[in-house]
Amino acid sequence: MNKRFLSLFLLLCSLTVFFSRSPFGSRIHAQDSSSKPLEIVTSFYPMYAITKQIVGKTHDVKVINSSKGIHGFEPSANDIAAIYNADIFIYHSNTLESWTQNIKANMGDSKVVMVEASRGMDLLKVQGLEEIDEIEGMNTQALYDPHSWLDPIEAGLEAQLIADQLSKIDPDNQATYQDNAEKFNEEAQLLVDKYQDKFSQLTTRTFITQHTAFSYLANRFNLTQLGIAGVSSDIEPSSKKIVEVQEFVKDHNVNTIYVEPTVSDKSARVISEATGTTVVELSPLETDPQNQLSFLENLEQVIETLYSTIEGDLS
Repeated sequence: MNKRFLSLFLLLCSLTVFFSRSPFGSRIHAQDSSSKPLEIVTSFYPMYAITKQIVGKTHDVKVINSSKGIHGFEPSANDIAAIYNADIFIYHSNTLESWTQNIKANMGDSKVVMVEASRGMDLLKVQGLEEIDEIEGMNTQALYDPHSWLDPIEAGLEAQLIADQLSKIDPDNQATYQDNAEKFNEEAQLLVDKYQDKFSQLTTRTFITQHTAFSYLANRFNLTQLGIAGVSSDIEPSSKKIVEVQEFVKDHNVNTIYVEPTVSDKSARVISEATGTTVVELSPLETDPQNQLSFLENLEQVIETLYSTIEGDLS
């Protein structure tokens, strides 16, 4: 009886050693460790919504800033802790979220992988700065407009870049990420196709916005945007700028001025009262719309609002 027990014990030990050293054993261990859900944190609504669509139900996705505009935003101590405790942090660009540089510099023991989602994209220069050449020592990032997510095609490109980065970090779910990115881009192209002809038939092709956030959308549909404020929504326009916009409205028969849900519309109201134009809300999707729609569905609402009101048709 003791001999049988000893033989069985030695056999079990041999099997344990075999599997621990064999490729089958190591592969099982790798699958177990990689199957653990990752915690992904994002900077603001577009990054959250696009990443969520790419990830699907594979991992948890959170956002640190859902109700405030991204311009001038500074993360709280809790926000920073959430980033450092995450597995992956996805943000749009070093230009828009300049505070990410401090996050990187003070990571300490944090293992979070930081992903700049727009890296690899050809961003447009800020309106008015197109002719400025880059010189040594210049902060060249400040020359570029970060609002690329407002063009469906550019949003699709960013979705693909996010999928590519996630595929490198989490190769076991690469197929999911790539399939979802492909679907996103198909939907984006359908959205552009739907509105390309509509916009081409408009007689008025110029629109005025609270801040210069819609350059990519204007370029996509061959429109002209004039921003009351600059590329950042937290900079108030000068009195001279307001007068210039008023003259532009009269000279070009502009009927509508577009304002944003989380930005003061004081300047727009002044211009509206002086010119008799209508004020309409047009969201740059910098904050969470607080609905169950996908990112592209919310973007379609923005595009539809612009299309249906650009000539003053509020029906």
